Amino acid sequence: MTQSASGTDTAISRWLTSTTRHPDIAEQDWADGRPAILRTGILYDAVRMPVQLVHAAVRSTVPVEVARALAEVLDGPVVCHPGAWYYALVPAGTCEIWMSPCAAVRGRGGWLGVPRVDRTEPAPVDPYWAVAVERINRLCSPAAVAELLHTGRERCEGREHSAAYIAVLEHAEECTACATATTAAPSTCTVGARLREVERRARP
Repeated sequence: MTQSASGTDTAISRWLTSTTRHPDIAEQDWADGRPAILRTGILYDAVRMPVQLVHAAVRSTVPVEVARALAEVLDGPVVCHPGAWYYALVPAGTCEIWMSPCAAVRGRGGWLGVPRVDRTEPAPVDPYWAVAVERINRLCSPAAVAELLHTGRERCEGREHSAAYIAVLEHAEECTACATATTAAPSTCTVGARLREVERRARP
């Protein structure tokens, strides 16, 4: 790490810990390899994005590919809590105007586990920066985050419907009652009825 890079990391660390009255505790957590628990709603809010929607939106589950796509689309810092959530850091106050039903936003009064600024390598358990903080006050666009989530939901819903529809067709190939059913003489097969109900609910 160069001296200038180290200086930048120090400035960003101080910026992040300025939300707490006890920055020394946050710094000790980082030194011990733990994420610091920092307040949201002061410098930034945090959009809690489900991993399933993020992965569907970027069409990948490979951490490096996901990180690259998020950096390009959101152009701001994103924390990954592996296996659970991605947190996009957005301007403070986003919580009050957030309209997307796809994710909740942690604003004033909330907390977030924030990794040390140089924790950018994917980890199986510990939080890390999927997209690092490049500059103080450079945050994700709420509109871009909402659009990413909308895309992910549409792709998830489409995939669920396709799988359910295929299940109905495959069952009909094996079930004479379902294969020969008509509107006037519907099938009496309870398995087929359940599969058709699942397919109906999964329609986009």
